[in-house]
Amino acid sequence: MRNADRGTTGHRLTRRAFGARLLGALPLAALLSACFPFPSREPLPVITAAPPAPGAAPPEASPAPAAVSSRRPEEVWFSFAEMWTRGEYEAMYALLTPAARDRTGPDRFARYYRELGEMASLQRVIVEVTSSLVREDLAQIGYRSLLVTGSFGTITQDHALTMERHQNDWLVDWHPGLVLSELSDGDSLDLEKTDNLRGAIYDREGSPLAVLGSRVVVGVVPGEIEDEATLLSVLAEVLGDEPQSIKDAYVKALRPDWFMPVGELSSEQVQEHYARLSTLGGVLLRERAVRYYPEGATTSHLTGYVGVISESQLGTMRAEGYVEDDVVGQTGLEQSFEAELAGQRGARLLVRSSSREVRAVVAEKTAVPSQNLYTTIDLDLQRAAMRALEGVRGAVVALDPRNGQVLAVAANPTFDANAMVQGLSGSAWAELLADEGRPLVNRATQSELPPGSVFKVVTESAALDAGVVNPDSTFFCPGSWSGLGESWTVKCWLPSGHGTLTLEEGLVHSCNTVFAEVGSRLDGHDRDALPRWAREYGFGASPGLRGLPASTGLVPDTAWRSRTLGQAWFPGDTVNMAIGQGALLVTPLQVAGMIAAVAAQGRRYRPYLALSFGPPGNPSSTATEPELVGELPLAEYHLSSIRQSLVDGCMSYGGTAYASLGSLPVPVAGKTGTAENPGAAPHAWFAGYAPADDPVIAVAVVVEYGGQGSLVAAPLFRQVIETYLELA
Repeated sequence: MRNADRGTTGHRLTRRAFGARLLGALPLAALLSACFPFPSREPLPVITAAPPAPGAAPPEASPAPAAVSSRRPEEVWFSFAEMWTRGEYEAMYALLTPAARDRTGPDRFARYYRELGEMASLQRVIVEVTSSLVREDLAQIGYRSLLVTGSFGTITQDHALTMERHQNDWLVDWHPGLVLSELSDGDSLDLEKTDNLRGAIYDREGSPLAVLGSRVVVGVVPGEIEDEATLLSVLAEVLGDEPQSIKDAYVKALRPDWFMPVGELSSEQVQEHYARLSTLGGVLLRERAVRYYPEGATTSHLTGYVGVISESQLGTMRAEGYVEDDVVGQTGLEQSFEAELAGQRGARLLVRSSSREVRAVVAEKTAVPSQNLYTTIDLDLQRAAMRALEGVRGAVVALDPRNGQVLAVAANPTFDANAMVQGLSGSAWAELLADEGRPLVNRATQSELPPGSVFKVVTESAALDAGVVNPDSTFFCPGSWSGLGESWTVKCWLPSGHGTLTLEEGLVHSCNTVFAEVGSRLDGHDRDALPRWAREYGFGASPGLRGLPASTGLVPDTAWRSRTLGQAWFPGDTVNMAIGQGALLVTPLQVAGMIAAVAAQGRRYRPYLALSFGPPGNPSSTATEPELVGELPLAEYHLSSIRQSLVDGCMSYGGTAYASLGSLPVPVAGKTGTAENPGAAPHAWFAGYAPADDPVIAVAVVVEYGGQGSLVAAPLFRQVIETYLELA
């Protein structure tokens, strides 16, 4: 009946009351075996049976008879304790005195130990003898037991036991107080527990991103079916399932009065079909709590989703009070902030009398309330970013350059977290995994792509810092660069060439000829300078963002090339990197961090998503403080030169982003990028900030296989900026 009942309610969104079984407990069939009344069980991971404590009173022993056991009573007791740790209850019971066996049968004896292990999540047992007194056929042993549990920490108990010599061996005069000192004959153990409702997730203004909702379970009671053909026809239409699948779900009932779930509906769907469902004999509706994501696919990569705890998760989370069937975060914010959203159960391990009165509280664990998570996300901006990505593969990341707050993190293709919670069929899950668009991948933080010309910001920083150029250095662009020989030519995006340009103008016009020459000069000066500056901007390392999985990208250098490829570094490698190509790989989040550092006058903040935690009505009880992780080691006038070029690239005629952004009513700054992608269309990039004179938002946009950044990515940046600054 328990299995059927479980199906009626679904998985509760509280963390279920814990009663974790000791490792390897056998199924019910083994426990009921008449020929083997004691369950065999795998040993606990670490078990200790300690020798008598230093300074303990030495045992007093009388001269032994001629024919006696070679074992001392303490040794027998240690064997008994070791059997306990291994769950060898039958062998333990064999060491009880006849009188103890008369008082307690084998099933009840084993139940005391088994229930303690389950209710306390027993992990380790330490036994140390504190005293021993032996006189002829009687022994009095004093000992201390330390029960290391996952639920209550360490429970320390002091005991005294009597042992008797029977047929040349020592036996234990057992009673329940040897399990726990508070237990007496007729008593039982009980676990009284409290659950937390899972905390909600909100945007920065309190708009819900993940809350508790409800679903309606549609079930069939086989014994109450009146017209099976009509029932199957209606349910197939309402549930969108095959009649045979529905029938297969309820014919498994072992009793005709069982409620057998056959599908689920939303509250709205139930209202729509209630008249038909309510008149079907044998159909019942039951409501269950579920995690609900109001924004659906718009925020699914961000929030992630919850699901039933897996076996591997339980292996590491059991010690925290989790048990089978608990619902836990599987991805995204739900997973990263599981501890805060779920809190911790409270529990009391009780001894109850035969009349169920509480005789003693053996151990107690105070509950840690669950917390609501208030994120840094601006929901209106998140929606705008997802709208901008409709129909393309790509990502948008928006940061507040003043503190590192993540304002939006959007990726497309995406998925609906609600569908994951409701449960996907095997075929639907397989289809999702096989999708070439990789909808489960959060492109905003996990995609690793060449950055193209947006990386020229880093190249110019490295060159200015090294002194190989200055902002007014001049270059000539005939449409290509052959500084390493005619066989190794870098083409400029403008075939006719840009003519004579300064370094500042080279960034405005994104001239490959200029930056290929800059890369060549850097290589001659210090070929590790460019990789070193890439790392100054945060590339090639984890961004340290708690809440979402994030890739590190790749910043190649001389050591990497030697270690990975077994090759020397060539000048062409530096030239390639200088224009954002070669083995260099970055993520949209890293690019957003780069442009945010420029916007913040060289200050780099760690990106973060958790604005604050708190119970309902008190969202700022634990607010997150911004973390400055570094400052760009670049002279202020050099950084100002770069910033001016980024403004001119957007707001001045001839700038690569002018056509898309020049008409904005506020000045913006940014850099376009078109990253070559052999065998396919290039990736379109744009990274910028606004307003240019007082930045409050920094944005990175990438459209995979999108083409030119100026024509594809820059307009998406505009949509995002117009929403955030309310310009539209």
